[in-house]
Amino acid sequence: MICCSGRIAALGILVFALAACATTLTKGYEGATLPDDQTALVESGPYTHIEKYDGMKLSSQNVTVLPGEHTVEMRLAQGQPSRQYFFYSRATGFVTFTAEAGHRYLVYINFIPVPEQAEEEKGSGYTWVGCIQDKSTGKKIASTPPLPLEAEPSELAYPSGL
Repeated sequence: MICCSGRIAALGILVFALAACATTLTKGYEGATLPDDQTALVESGPYTHIEKYDGMKLSSQNVTVLPGEHTVEMRLAQGQPSRQYFFYSRATGFVTFTAEAGHRYLVYINFIPVPEQAEEEKGSGYTWVGCIQDKSTGKKIASTPPLPLEAEPSELAYPSGL
C-alpha cells in the first residue's frame, strides 16, 4: 500500500510540475471565451519578448485575439549571449498585421548582418528585424524595419565567477 501511495504522490508532483511549465495565455479581447476557430493565437518565438498587443501590456508571451488588424510591440529578449558577445537592444519594434480566425501566428526576431561600415560606426555588426509568421500557412506576413543591435564582449556581460 505504501508503494502505491508513493507512486500516486510522485505522479501528482509530476502533473503539478508539468502544469507549472505550461505556457500561460492572455485573452486579448473582452467578453466570453470563444472557440479556437473564432480566434487567432499569437505566440512569442526565440529571442523575442512581446511587450504589448494593441497597446495593452501582456501578462504572458501568448495571446488569443479576435480576427482583424492588430499591432504587436516587441523587443529583443535581454541576455542573448553568443560565444564572444552579449547582444542587447534598446529598440522596440512595432508590427501591424491582420489576424485570421483559426490561425496561429509566431512573433520572432531575425538577426541581419550590417553591410560594410567604417570602423568607428561598427557597433555589433548586426541589426534585428521583428517578424510575424502565419504558422498556418508558413508565410512571413509582416516585419519591422531593421533595428539596432548592440553587443558587449561576453566577459563584460558575464564577469568571471558567476
